[in-house]
Amino acid sequence: MPTMMLCKKSHIILVIWNRLKFYKMRWLLVFCCFSLFGINAFSQKTIDVDKDPNANGGILQNVYAIGGKPFVTAKFSKLIEGSPFFDEQMMRGTIILSDGKEHKDHWVRLNLLESQVNYLGDKQVEMIATSPIKEVVLSDTIQKINHHFIFSEFINMPEKTEKDFYELLESGKTELYKQYKKKLLESRPYGSSTTEQKIQTEIRYFLLLNGQWIRIKKLKDLTAAFYRKKNEIAKFITEKNISGDSESNFQAVTTYYNSLFIEH
Repeated sequence: MPTMMLCKKSHIILVIWNRLKFYKMRWLLVFCCFSLFGINAFSQKTIDVDKDPNANGGILQNVYAIGGKPFVTAKFSKLIEGSPFFDEQMMRGTIILSDGKEHKDHWVRLNLLESQVNYLGDKQVEMIATSPIKEVVLSDTIQKINHHFIFSEFINMPEKTEKDFYELLESGKTELYKQYKKKLLESRPYGSSTTEQKIQTEIRYFLLLNGQWIRIKKLKDLTAAFYRKKNEIAKFITEKNISGDSESNFQAVTTYYNSLFIEH
């Protein structure tokens, strides 16, 4: 009788032990499977060259540095005249951030109505730059000239001027700027339920001279600002037969004025 009881107990212990071994092995197998899956996933990471700034030579690294949000075209869906942009077409450009870092070779267009910089981002989606931007240089490959814009906050003047991107035309002792002043007008034609939008562009010129921000409307405004060199300026205007209130005349006189302060 004791022998039979001992045998039964031994059999029970053996069954329990085998079941424990079975469950232990099963959990061990599950653990190994998950481990292999994790290792495989880590070792075979897919790199999307359109998203990874380190892929493909870091081509898109600049895009992430500039930052951005999608540009919504519906905002100007009712526009029948004018444009908010310096140029409707994207142009090759260089974006200079507030910290001085340059990001070259982007497709850019400048929204002067809202003082925004648009660029082509990931997957060729048009984005609005969200990082603080100091300057934008746009390359006109047809005219073979560059348009250099500086944001108002970074123009060295004692008083803040109107928030905008100003095109730098001449630099030196004095700087000549051009503003493409954009204004949005909305109206509803008689008998229509639809609102129409028009954008007007007014060209303005400014001179930054000795810390003063001077509006230039006529050539005489420019010569008056250069009173300290009035004799030289008057002689130059006469010799070059300069007359009229054109941009080219403003530039020519400003360039000559700056040349008077260059040591030869």
